[in-house]
Amino acid sequence: MRNSFSILLFSILSMNIGNKIYELVLPLLVYDLSHSSVSMASMRTAELLPNFFFAILIGVVVDRVDRKRWALWMVGLQACLLVVLGLLFKTDYLHLMIYNIIGFLLMTFNYGFFNVQVSLIKQTAAPSMLTQANAKVSFIETFISIMGPALAGILFLFSDTSDGLFVTALLFLLALAAISRLPAGNREEAAARQSTSLMGDLLEGWRAFVQNRLLRSVTIFVMFTNCSITVVQTCLIFYAKDRLQLSSSALALTLAAAGIGGLLGSAVVSKIRTRIGLGQIYGISVLIHGLSSGLLALSSSIAVFVAALVLSGFAVALHGVSVYTLRHEQTPSHLMGRMAGITGTIFRIGMPITVYLSGWVIEAWGTGVIFAGAAVWNLIFLLLVVRSRVWTAA
Repeated sequence: MRNSFSILLFSILSMNIGNKIYELVLPLLVYDLSHSSVSMASMRTAELLPNFFFAILIGVVVDRVDRKRWALWMVGLQACLLVVLGLLFKTDYLHLMIYNIIGFLLMTFNYGFFNVQVSLIKQTAAPSMLTQANAKVSFIETFISIMGPALAGILFLFSDTSDGLFVTALLFLLALAAISRLPAGNREEAAARQSTSLMGDLLEGWRAFVQNRLLRSVTIFVMFTNCSITVVQTCLIFYAKDRLQLSSSALALTLAAAGIGGLLGSAVVSKIRTRIGLGQIYGISVLIHGLSSGLLALSSSIAVFVAALVLSGFAVALHGVSVYTLRHEQTPSHLMGRMAGITGTIFRIGMPITVYLSGWVIEAWGTGVIFAGAAVWNLIFLLLVVRSRVWTAA
């Protein structure tokens, strides 16, 4: 069990390094092609749509198939698409619609892996170790949020920006090799799950979600707070390039500041939970993200920008660990894929719309309006969280 979780952690490590490089490289390439906040927001919207359209279906399928084999397909297909995307940029292909389509497919397969990753954590970690397991995953994610941009910054100094896509594909192949070493899934369980209909499985997951009042409340709050978190993260690169005039390598190194905050958050969250519950940790994350957004609205220098990034990274780490640990603890293993799909879809309902609109808002009034609006939005929902059952969640 412990060895399997270590293998899973290595694959998550490789995937996260690749994802961090990709998340930085793609917006920069789109910015270089268009110099437009609307084009950048449209690309990000295309990446968010798969979660909205397919998350529930993917969750149902993940609960019916061999999870190891599913993970291998999801990672392998992403590696192939990244190579195609890199070749398109190398040949100066200028039709943004093709990039949006490839981005849509990449995020579809990326979510397919993320969903099965949630199930595999539940499968490979002992029930009493779920908080620590999620903290380790969050630690890796936030550590890579430091190292990923830093590696990308070094990469940009010595090579073309689009080379980051090929590096990401290579890292995904390393993850593929690691996942292939996981033990095979229980075929009898998979066969038993396939004996029921897709609709029957979906309804079973939906009933479990509706009946769980705590998880339902958390999901609604996350749906709204995710809008501000995603919009702010989408605006950061445009703000740094357009307002602060940072080079690609300087921007990559500066964004590592968010990883430092995230690293601190992941390091302390387990200790914080011994004193307060997951609900209060979630509320604190909403407060801190609101404060970081307010700092971004006031920032006019790199120093304030970096301080805001540290706070934002800390908040995102607390947010992720609290929400995903609560979901793990509230969900039986055989429903994990469906519950991840249902909650994941609701988490992201407002994100495509708000991200797309943010591009036009920036075009008209600048990024300051976005950051200030996100600060107010988070503080309003903090007050609602404190007055709800979520605040008292253990």
